[in-house]
Formats: sequence, structure tokens, C-alpha cells
Amino acid sequence: MISDTVKDIISPCLWGAAVRLLDLEADKFLIIERLLEHGGDRQIEFVLSNYEYADIIRVVRESSYLSSKTVNYWCLFFNLKRENTRCFQKQYRHLSPPF
Repeated sequence: MISDTVKDIISPCLWGAAVRLLDLEADKFLIIERLLEHGGDRQIEFVLSNYEYADIIRVVRESSYLSSKTVNYWCLFFNLKRENTRCFQKQYRHLSPPF
């Protein structure tokens, strides 16, 4: 169960989720992802103090939701290579539609 204080911190960034039903550990990918993308100082401080850097880095590398600006910032913060993130990987298009 999420405390009222935590709910007040994360709910502005999770408008499409039932925040009271979220589990901070089980739903950490979603929580980290949304707070990095839409959060302010309070939300970023929450992420950095409540989750391990390895969990945050995993979200930065694997998320398809994060914008390129957000991914770029966190790559600089954690000294990651942008090309190792999903956001900056080259996407190939099919030349003809699959039939």
C-alpha cells in the first residue's frame, strides 16, 4: 500500500493509473518511467532516493515511452552511450508491406 505522502508525489505523473493500487517494487518500471518523463524536482528526488541506479538505468535503456530529450539527459547523468538505449537505436522499415 502506498502512503499518502508517496501518493502525493507520484500521482501527478501517473494520471492514467490507479495509484493507490500500485506497488512501489512490483511497478517500479512504470513509476520510474513516468516520473523521469513528467516529473519535477520532487519526483526526480523521489526516484533517486527510492530506487537503485541499476533500476533507473534499465528504464533509460529499455523504455519506449521516454522522449529522446529525457533519455539524452539521463545518459549524460549516468555516463551511458545513447546508442545503447532503445530510444536512439536505428529502426528499420520494411521496403514492402509483409503479405
